[in-house]
Amino acid sequence: MPTAYQSIDIPFEFRHTCWFCGEPYYESYSFMASPNYDEQKLPIMVPCCEECYRICQPIKVSGLDLLRDKVKEKLHRKYEKHLQIGANWTKEELEDSEFEGKALEGFRESAWAMFEIAKERVNYSGWPLTIDGLPVVGLTSSFQVEFNGIAYTSLVQAVEQLAKVYNIPQAYLEDVVETVGRHRLAYAIRFAKTTYGYSAEEREASIASLKAMLAEESVLATEESKSAKGIEVAISEIQELILSRTMVSPYAVQWVLRKGISTLGQLAEHEDDFLESFMQESELVAFTYFNGMQVYLEKREKDNEWAMNGDPNRALFARLG
Repeated sequence: MPTAYQSIDIPFEFRHTCWFCGEPYYESYSFMASPNYDEQKLPIMVPCCEECYRICQPIKVSGLDLLRDKVKEKLHRKYEKHLQIGANWTKEELEDSEFEGKALEGFRESAWAMFEIAKERVNYSGWPLTIDGLPVVGLTSSFQVEFNGIAYTSLVQAVEQLAKVYNIPQAYLEDVVETVGRHRLAYAIRFAKTTYGYSAEEREASIASLKAMLAEESVLATEESKSAKGIEVAISEIQELILSRTMVSPYAVQWVLRKGISTLGQLAEHEDDFLESFMQESELVAFTYFNGMQVYLEKREKDNEWAMNGDPNRALFARLG
C-alpha cells in the first residue's frame, strides 16, 4: 500500500519538538503547497506544537519556508508585548525595580522569563529539512533580519514591529530605512527616534538632511575604496566560518579581499557589483553570500578583540592596503 504522505527526517535530539518554534510536539501538520509551483506530489508532515499547528491550518503558501515565516509573523504579533519587554528593560533593571502592588510585583517576577520564552520561539531556526536523507530544496532564510538579538522574517516585518516597539510612525521609519539601507537598521532606528516627534515639514527636512549626510559619507567611502588595494587569495587559504547562525562563504571573502573591502560601508558601496558577480550561480546564492559578508564585517567592526585575535582570516585582512 503506497504511502499517502512524506515525513521529514527528525534528528534524535529533536524528537518531540516543534520545527517552527522548538516547543513540545503536539501534532504533525500536513503541508501541501498552494499554489503548487513545484508540482509537489504528496503532503509533507511537519511536527508542530499545539499553537503552531493551529496557526498553520488556514495558511496557503507555495513553500515550507514561506509557511515558517507566516507562523513566525503570527507568533511575533501575538507575543509582541512580551518581546517589547527586552527593548524597554534589562533583566537587572527588572530585578532592581521597586514595583509595588500584587500585579506589578508579579510582572517584575515573571516579565523577563516571558520575554526569553517569546524570544526563543521566534528565533528558533529548526533543523535542516531532509526527507529520506535528501535535502528539501528551495528553503531560504536569506531575507531574515536580526535586530537586538531578535529575528524577523523580513525587513518589512522588522520595520512594522520595531515602529510599534519604539512608538515611531511606521511610514516615517520606512522612509528612513529606505534612505539609509537595510544594512543600517540600527542607525535608522536611532535617527527616527530623535526626529519622529517633529512636524511633517520638519521630518521632510530631516530626511533631506540625512540624504545629504549619506551622500557625503558615500563620497568619502568611495575615495577610501579607491585608495584600498585588494589582494588575490586562493580559496584554500580562506577559512569558512559561521557567525550568528550565518555561514560566511570563502568565495564571498575572496571577492571582498580582491576588491580591498574591509568595512560595511565599503561593502554597501559595492552591493550591486557583489550581487551581480554571484547572481550567475543563483539569486539565492548571491543574497546568502552578501548577508554572510554583512554579518562578518559587522562582527569585525564591532568586536575589535575578535577581529584582532579570533577571526581565522585576520591575517588576510591585515594584508589589505
